[in-house]
Amino acid sequence: MAIQYNKMILHGILQAVLYIALPLVLFEVISMMGLVTFSQEFKITIIIIGIIGVVFAMLRHAFPKDTSANRLVAFGSVVYSGIYLFYLFGGFRSGVALGTYSINLPTIQVLLGLQLIAWLFLASSGIRALQYLIEAIELRKKKEYNVRIKKQFKLSKVFKTLGLILSLVIMGYFGSIIYSGTNLGFNIHDIAPTDITYDDGGTPGPPGLDDDLNITITFDIINQGVYAIYDVYLDVIIYTVTTDNPIVLPEYTKIGESLDNFYSTFHSFTTTLNQEIIVNIDTAYIFGLATTDAVLELQISFSTLYAGILIDVNTSIQTVWNSLI
Repeated sequence: MAIQYNKMILHGILQAVLYIALPLVLFEVISMMGLVTFSQEFKITIIIIGIIGVVFAMLRHAFPKDTSANRLVAFGSVVYSGIYLFYLFGGFRSGVALGTYSINLPTIQVLLGLQLIAWLFLASSGIRALQYLIEAIELRKKKEYNVRIKKQFKLSKVFKTLGLILSLVIMGYFGSIIYSGTNLGFNIHDIAPTDITYDDGGTPGPPGLDDDLNITITFDIINQGVYAIYDVYLDVIIYTVTTDNPIVLPEYTKIGESLDNFYSTFHSFTTTLNQEIIVNIDTAYIFGLATTDAVLELQISFSTLYAGILIDVNTSIQTVWNSLI
């Protein structure tokens, strides 16, 4: 059985581009755009895994396709590619729901948990690997294995068909995520005078420690994608940025918060308007906020499950505050 050196070299080069060069170039481009950051350790691991993948690709094409040796190496290569993709999407991070990838922009930071995608790729690779293993056994024993489901089918063809179907499902899943992601929106309303509730505690005059001041934050959720948004936990914290009188209202200080607001579902192809969160202002800052103009920053954090992906978002919005007195 002659070794196919030309095919080995050709496919080794192609796999080096696919396993090593392309991921590193994409990582660099994305990092330069400031969207996602990748650690040096992650890049080195990708290079090491990629080199092993190139070796498998070369061995796979060392033998003619109609030999059991080719099918056995193909089996090992597919298993390895599944492990490669499983690692790439964070499948080995057991017990870690988030943190697989992060997106960092000036006013928004996003953590993504992509373990579902990792398991889909691993399952697809496992099915294709079974196909190659059965073909290797058939070629070695010169015997064909069949399965009967109403009529007889070649067993390796069954796994090949299942692998193709799962690959199409994964492609459709990715396409639906991209489509749905471009049809999501989150809109925060400006704070209007009607959003402010002030209670003097029965003691008219300058605001005191028995007073109560609440700010209602109103927002809209636009979900015109194909997936519902589940289990949303939302926090809002208000900080001062600049104030006209730092003595009574210090700058860069947390003055109020509303934590653990829960929304079970925002259904697909819907727009949910005028959702409200009431932020209670710390009594120590009510007098300053009531008497001082300022620029406030709303720091908004929420976690959710969307299309099987765990998402954790932190964003901030600045707004101008006019004194009440």
